[in-house]
Amino acid sequence: MKLKLKEKINNLFNGDYRGIAILFVLQLILTITIKPIRYDDAFYIESITGVPILNFVSERYLTWTSRVLIEFTLGIIFRFSKYIWIFGNVIMVTLIGYSISKIFVKKEMKKEMNMMILWLVILYPFERMSSAGWAATTVNYIWPMAMGLYSLISIRYVWDKKKINFLQGLLFALATVYACNQEQCCAIVLVTYLLFTIILTFRDKKKVSPFMYLQTIIAILSIIFIFTTPGNNIRKEDEIVAYFPEFNSVTFIDKLVLGVTSTMGELLVNYSVTFVIFSFMIFAFIWTNYKDRLIRGISAIPLTTTLVFSYLSSFTENTFVTVKWMRENFVIEDRLITAQKYTYLGSYMELIISLVVIFSVMLCLLLIFKKLKNNVAIYIFGAGLVTRLIMGLSPTLYVSTNRTFIMMEFACIICTLLIWQELVKNIDKKYKTRIYNVVVWTSIIQYITSLGFVLMSHIGV
Repeated sequence: MKLKLKEKINNLFNGDYRGIAILFVLQLILTITIKPIRYDDAFYIESITGVPILNFVSERYLTWTSRVLIEFTLGIIFRFSKYIWIFGNVIMVTLIGYSISKIFVKKEMKKEMNMMILWLVILYPFERMSSAGWAATTVNYIWPMAMGLYSLISIRYVWDKKKINFLQGLLFALATVYACNQEQCCAIVLVTYLLFTIILTFRDKKKVSPFMYLQTIIAILSIIFIFTTPGNNIRKEDEIVAYFPEFNSVTFIDKLVLGVTSTMGELLVNYSVTFVIFSFMIFAFIWTNYKDRLIRGISAIPLTTTLVFSYLSSFTENTFVTVKWMRENFVIEDRLITAQKYTYLGSYMELIISLVVIFSVMLCLLLIFKKLKNNVAIYIFGAGLVTRLIMGLSPTLYVSTNRTFIMMEFACIICTLLIWQELVKNIDKKYKTRIYNVVVWTSIIQYITSLGFVLMSHIGV
């Protein structure tokens, strides 16, 4: 029995899913020492003490949020043990890697690509999940995203004409229910299932699994539940008063502009390592496969812009006054173009830069995958972008900080993987190793940074 267990472990760490197994271990090391007792975590500990969990969830539904499943999960965690969260979070992060592999990696490339998935997942700055309390933030953002990605495996099965059995269908459906309890995730899951159900049914004339229709219905019912929850409206009014008093007087267009500039400001200015690696991979692919100077120049725009405004800013700010001025404008929260600034061209610089970078990324993704039809990378990047742009319609646009970027950043991570799969098809081994090492060492540094943050933030706790 012991021998068989040892063989299974050896196969796990040496087989196709070696990268996913290592991800589990690294995430466990990162998470095991965390004590979820600060910020919103402290609020939940106090609120759930001596109160039935269902009563707590019911009150939150009536006065604050539609995230009843998420609130129930947090109630369970803080009522019983932090270890439920620790091991649950490790499983969820591992599930993200596993789901990305199942959806986007070809069978013959599993072992190699799963190692790249390992590096890309640990590239995400995990310390961002501490901003509102470790448990509260991860359960509200990482867990729904993990469930959402897992549920989307069913689309991969249907696309490949692979049968979904009852147990798999049940698990996919339950994952969809949980994922759609979070607004940003619900939007992605709903649009994705709706889009692919229509494409498979009408364009490709394929017989669609009934589970696809079930998932779509679940997502539709979830979005209706979100919009009809009384607590959401109450919370919105409270947040307007507390965080954005001018919110109701701002036009829809202005809110969209705020969404664009705040999103790109975070990616370009606030040291988004995921966007840097994504931009680097775009540049590496275009430089390798295209000789046209204009195309190469366009591919350099996202990478150059984010480096100039972030990692090289200590140099560029001292050298170019304009860079310092634009960088400061990107990070300030008052970006509204008022009547006094309406005719001033400088008021539009952040918006112009943001749109140029977005256009450059979209064009490069089109050039990399050489088609618009079935261009999954463009859809993923666009979907991730929209999940953050719609924050411009929320009074908590700035209060929510960078935790609301998680789906945008994982969209960049997935697109990086897709580009890498294309790049390795016909690339010199030496050049391939160099690009791979850039990703690996950047990820290792980021993981050490996250681990250091966790340890330092728990001194004396």
